[in-house]
Amino acid sequence: MKFLYKELKIPRLVIAGATSGVGKTSITSAIIYGIKKSGYSVQPFKVGPDYIDPSYLSAISKNDAKNLDVWLMGENELVQSFVKNSSSDVSVIEGVMGYYDGFGGKTNYASTHHVASLLKAPTVLILDASKTARSIAATALGFVKFHRNSRIIGIILNKIGSKKHENLCRQALANLNYLLNVKIIRNLT
Repeated sequence: MKFLYKELKIPRLVIAGATSGVGKTSITSAIIYGIKKSGYSVQPFKVGPDYIDPSYLSAISKNDAKNLDVWLMGENELVQSFVKNSSSDVSVIEGVMGYYDGFGGKTNYASTHHVASLLKAPTVLILDASKTARSIAATALGFVKFHRNSRIIGIILNKIGSKKHENLCRQALANLNYLLNVKIIRNLT
């Protein structure tokens, strides 16, 4: 597999979530739309054997989304498939479940983090900020520090309820700005 890493100069980004239901598909679709609107072509990928989310990503990107599933494909075939199918300007990979959720509770095997690590891809983590304020910083820090190389370069807060809620979250995350880029999304999903 090492020979393929020379070919991994493909611009790529993983969009992951703390859990299912945080808005990964909606936000991934919005990111793909924004990249396309800027004049670039996008190749979408979906971690796991999903067929519903890839249909949305395909419709937005106008390219067939490809699945990346370590459990079904194995590591080498997954990387080969990614390289072979990344002929667009940018590849955007939507994660599955929670970022570290995979085959079991003691390993990240077949998780979005596993795929991001195989592809050496930077990751943006989506957090559901509803029903929280200051605690969102603890959640963000936990995800960044949970694994030695989390690959997380930024955070998107989804489901912000009001301007006041947004300000509370911004204040809580202010001390993490040295670690992460933080983007706040209001009422996207």
